[in-house]
Amino acid sequence: MIEVLRSGWLGTGPRVARFEQAFAAYVGTSAAIGMSSCTAGLYLALRALGIVAGDEIITSPVTFPSTVNAIVQLGARPVFADVLPGWLTLDAEAVHGAVTPRTRAIVAVHFAGWPCDMEALAAVRRSGIAVVEDAAHALGATYRGRHAGALGDAASFSFYATKNITTGEGGMVTTNRADLVPRLRRERLHGIDIDASERAGATYAHWEAVSEGWKFNLTDIAAALGLEQLAKLPAFLARRRALDASYRARLRELPAFEPIGGPPESESAAHLFPVLMRPGALRIDRDTMLKALLAENIGVGVHFRALPLHRSFRDGLGVDPEAYPVAMDASQRVFSLPLYPAMTDADQRDVLEALERISRFYRA
Repeated sequence: MIEVLRSGWLGTGPRVARFEQAFAAYVGTSAAIGMSSCTAGLYLALRALGIVAGDEIITSPVTFPSTVNAIVQLGARPVFADVLPGWLTLDAEAVHGAVTPRTRAIVAVHFAGWPCDMEALAAVRRSGIAVVEDAAHALGATYRGRHAGALGDAASFSFYATKNITTGEGGMVTTNRADLVPRLRRERLHGIDIDASERAGATYAHWEAVSEGWKFNLTDIAAALGLEQLAKLPAFLARRRALDASYRARLRELPAFEPIGGPPESESAAHLFPVLMRPGALRIDRDTMLKALLAENIGVGVHFRALPLHRSFRDGLGVDPEAYPVAMDASQRVFSLPLYPAMTDADQRDVLEALERISRFYRA
């Protein structure tokens, strides 16, 4: 970071290029393009794939609003498909049922660190429908030996403060499609044909705005953080996975709670640790459980209340929440336990002991 500040080059420049190269090598793609956020990356990836107003994009109802906001901002129509019980990633059968002549892409949301079952979605992709991975939760996840981010036409990652690596704010698009790269690089910086780092130097180069564009670039300041974080990712993942395994082992003794899982032949990035409350196991609902855990000084979250339950999507898109029964059921039962690399074994014991006390007190 100090080297970047002393260099005098703070915007998109040599550190971003190094970070992009290192990130592409890690994920296993031919290109990576730094972005200001995962949301910006999703938006530009869909644009690069030719998505225009009126096109339909199928995605998951169990995700953060940014997934659908990127679609809506293009003028495209988000179409939800239900999720798989216990995994909460896209149900391929539901996706197939949602395809219409206007379907142009699927945004496959990897959830809590687990990848979607991409093989199950392959038939849709073969029909000429593009697949974009929302990999905000999935840095380090693998599916059948390949990294999340190298499984579709393009993918977008998040480097927000809570993610598996962070640049404070930022994101990255990965792709093996050389035809998408020039447009992604150009449109992240105002649609200009030559970016500032290429214009710097003794020879002046005229630049031209050749297309629409946005201010969606990553900075060298952020990339300096990203390079150091990427080097630490293996250690972060090892600790996250160890905590994940400990939770799963202990929760076998607490039958009121069912951890989220994922496809066989996949490895989770262990970004979050969501659990589902088993129906009828306790005399309380999920929200009462959250209050009880907070009273025990345990930080908790909900990932996620499905988007059709949110006013903006329910009313603005005219979706019927009851059309997605698995997502609606999970929305009432899911909550996330703390999981982060600096979490100690003692911290995790506190969480599990609190869960045990609460579940014993409220046993049905």
